[in-house]
Amino acid sequence: MQYKCVPAPMEIVINNKSTYDDAVRSFADLINNETKNGWIFYSMESIKVRENPGCLAALFGKEIKILEYNMLIFSKNKDENKLLQNKILYEDEFNHE
Repeated sequence: MQYKCVPAPMEIVINNKSTYDDAVRSFADLINNETKNGWIFYSMESIKVRENPGCLAALFGKEIKILEYNMLIFSKNKDENKLLQNKILYEDEFNHE
């Protein structure tokens, strides 16, 4: 199995004319856009990232930051990936003739 991670929005901003449905649809569009080429939505996870200050910044009192990000995880069967690559190579070869 093969996996890829894509940054996910922390929040979706809607204007006064938008609705909850619009926000959900925009999130679904993001997922659907990433499922091209055989990728399957697997899960959404959050990850904490620690940002250390540089040497000078630490001397001047800058503290460590802990940031949290969302990510979308997609999976693909490696055998399907090989089949897709062969299909692309075949199509390229066919189109050049």
